[in-house]
Amino acid sequence: SAPARSHPLFEVQTRAFAATPQPGMALRFTLRANPVVTRNGKRHDVLMNAKHEWRRNAQAGELWTLQEQAALGWLAAQGEKSGFQLTQASVTAYRQQQVAKGRGALIQYSCVDYDGTLIVTDPAQFNASIAAGFGKCRAFGCGLMLIKPDDGA
Repeated sequence: SAPARSHPLFEVQTRAFAATPQPGMALRFTLRANPVVTRNGKRHDVLMNAKHEWRRNAQAGELWTLQEQAALGWLAAQGEKSGFQLTQASVTAYRQQQVAKGRGALIQYSCVDYDGTLIVTDPAQFNASIAAGFGKCRAFGCGLMLIKPDDGA
């Protein structure tokens, strides 16, 4: 629903979201998401899962590189389901958050910030995914993808 138009502190101006991407359209994006993988019926942070695998398998290589690859792999998989293909993407931030639930209990989740460019492959699915959000923890501000035309700069 639209916000109240009259407020003593703000002048509210709204516009309907009417994106009409075409197949092959290039867009820049930013996304804050909670990428998770399900293992044994339980959700795990994709980056912490990569760290666990790194320790368990004693893999050579820098840990952050493996975690970043896991996060980007999650985003690429989201794209396959959501009507887009990544052309360039990077992880710009990773944070672990805690929110008090009550009586001392904590809700813990992770946020990954992405930035990059994508190509729309299925406009209807892409618009539906933009409206629904990406990943889990949308109630805590994760899942919103901001898009704008890619000017090639």
